[in-house]
Amino acid sequence: MPISFENNTVTPLPPAALAQKSAPQTIELFLGMFAHELRTQVAGTVQVCRYIREGSKSEAFFQALEATTLDTLHILDNMLATVKFHNGKLDITPVYCQIDFQLWITPVVRQQERTAALQQKDICLILHPSLENIQVTTDPVKLGQILQNLLSNALKYSHPGTVITVKCRLENNVICLQVINQGMEIPPDKASRLFMPYERLDNGLAGTGLGLFLSAHYTQALGGALAVQSERGNTVFTVTLPVYR
Repeated sequence: MPISFENNTVTPLPPAALAQKSAPQTIELFLGMFAHELRTQVAGTVQVCRYIREGSKSEAFFQALEATTLDTLHILDNMLATVKFHNGKLDITPVYCQIDFQLWITPVVRQQERTAALQQKDICLILHPSLENIQVTTDPVKLGQILQNLLSNALKYSHPGTVITVKCRLENNVICLQVINQGMEIPPDKASRLFMPYERLDNGLAGTGLGLFLSAHYTQALGGALAVQSERGNTVFTVTLPVYR
C-alpha cells in the first residue's frame, strides 16, 4: 500500500441527513447493525482461513487471522457498550481515547489490501503533513468501522485496474478523511438516499445496505458529518470530524 504526504486543499462537504424510524423499525435496525458488523468481520476471518488452507501458512497469515478475530471482539464489545436502544431511539455514546492517527489508520487500510488485490485493484493512503506524529482523541473503534465500511463500499463499486485513494488532512482541529474510487457513478436521486438504512446503489450486489447508514450514524455520534459527491466516474465520500488533542 503506497503511503505519501500531500499538500492539496480539501473542501469539506455538507452533513448528511439520517433517517428517522419508528420503535419497531429501530429494534430491527439495531439487530441489523450488529449482524452487519459481525458479517463483515467474520467474512475477513473466513478469507484468511481459505488462504491458510490453500497452503499459505506464513506467519503473516496467522497474524492476520489473530488480528481479524481480535477486531471482531473489539467491534462487538464497542457496539454493546456504546449503541443502546432507548425510548424508541438508537443512542450512541462514543468511547474516547488518544491515538496516534498515522499509526492507527495504516493497519486499518491495510486490512482491505488483499481483497483489493484479488479484485485487481490497489489502495493508496495519502496523509497530509499536518497529520504527522499527531495525537488525536476519538473513538478509534467507531472511526475504524466508518473507514472499513467506506472502503468496502469503494471496493464493491470501483472498476478493476483502478486505485482507491484514502486522503486525510487536519485543519483547525478538524480531520477531513476522503475515500475516492473510480467506477459506478451515483445518480443524484440515489445519492440523497444512500445514508438511509437498507438502501443500495445496485440491488444485484451482495450486502445489507447498512454500511453507509452505519458510517453516517457513527460520524454524527462523533460530532462530524458524512457526505458524498459523484461525477465523471469519480465518487468521493468525505468524513469531516472534530478532534481533540
